[in-house]
Amino acid sequence: MNLLKRLLAASGAAGLLVGLGATPALAAQFSASIAASCINSGAQQTINVESALDALVHIEVTIGGSTANGGTANGTGVIPANGSFSDQWTVGSVTTATTAGVQIWVLTSEGVAHGSGTFTIQPANSPCPTPSPVSIFIGFIDTTQVGGEVKKSCDAGVSGNAVFTATIHIIAGNSSTTITLPAGSELTLACNGDSELLPALPVGSTITLHESTPPSGAAVAADTTITMEQVEGVNVTTIHNTKAAAVATPTPTARVLPQTGQPVSTPSVPWLAIVLLGGVAVAGAGLVLRRRS
Repeated sequence: MNLLKRLLAASGAAGLLVGLGATPALAAQFSASIAASCINSGAQQTINVESALDALVHIEVTIGGSTANGGTANGTGVIPANGSFSDQWTVGSVTTATTAGVQIWVLTSEGVAHGSGTFTIQPANSPCPTPSPVSIFIGFIDTTQVGGEVKKSCDAGVSGNAVFTATIHIIAGNSSTTITLPAGSELTLACNGDSELLPALPVGSTITLHESTPPSGAAVAADTTITMEQVEGVNVTTIHNTKAAAVATPTPTARVLPQTGQPVSTPSVPWLAIVLLGGVAVAGAGLVLRRRS
């Protein structure tokens, strides 16, 4: 099951809560924490995100306003079956006490949730005071969020499936991020088949689909960027594959002798010699096959 389908499983969890007579408390569906409020350069920091939902987590860490100095190593992935996603990495070097900012994004079929927090980094030779965990509140973004569908159409003579990698750009007020979905979360669309659902995102956000594997006999489709818009009914995007152009076989040209201007004649080879040479070639090929087997 690809990731975009897995995100839809979250709606099943919410439906189960309603069926049991409980109202889904959106803010209570997630919890997150930074392991240490203060940490020294070169030490390992850990951020945990927990949820019962089948969701995608994306964590960004900026140090001194930049992601270049010790950003996260495993910051994007699906929450596993145990309900806990962990990101652990080695903190980069600083020369003075520096504040690191943490942004956590969680994508589900219900929409995008977000939370933020900070921790302090001290130089390696400047011990931290007694550190403590930092709790991060994660709640669904208070803005209109919409989904959509995408489908594949193909020319006659084109068949099979197309495989896409996806990049999601979330825009939510003054906050934004770009998420490249991890390996194993590709989207597969069948030629002239059923449409697939996309995750719900804030209005104005985009999903760019790159066709990494085209259907059989097709030319690769151009990248498609889908902008999440609030429309009546279902917003369906169709990506079309045309039939690949036939490759023309070049016509051989006659060689001309520069001295005489006459075409070069092909030396005649006796038919019996051709047969014998062919027999030798076949025998040689058989020998190679036997050695390989």
